[in-house]
Amino acid sequence: MKSDRGNRLLLQDILDSIAEVLATAPGTQAEFDGNKLVQSHVLRHIQIVGEAAWRLSTDLKDSHPEIPWKKIEGMRHVLVHDYFKVNWERVYETARNHVPPLKPQIEAILASLPTDPSAPDPSAPDSSKPS
Repeated sequence: MKSDRGNRLLLQDILDSIAEVLATAPGTQAEFDGNKLVQSHVLRHIQIVGEAAWRLSTDLKDSHPEIPWKKIEGMRHVLVHDYFKVNWERVYETARNHVPPLKPQIEAILASLPTDPSAPDPSAPDSSKPS
């Protein structure tokens, strides 16, 4: 069973990749189709979302059935294993229509997890800096 800390790290990976997709997916399919670097970047971060989702604990996923975990994981599977069949319209549609609403859902799950006792206290003085 995955720990809350493990789930927390994976959820943060999902959020980080969502931020990348939101920051780089252009406004139109034509712009997306015309920029191979953007395509590659967006595809990679959608893969990371799927990989991290696949690694989350079953308990966590079962407690959040509002998120289409199987679809997220399925897309990752296609992008990684059936890369020669990538449907770029589908990748763009995912980036523009399915990734944005996922962000607040993942943020809410992350906020609901118990605080990580091994995480540094942001209000504590930084002991690594000389006084």
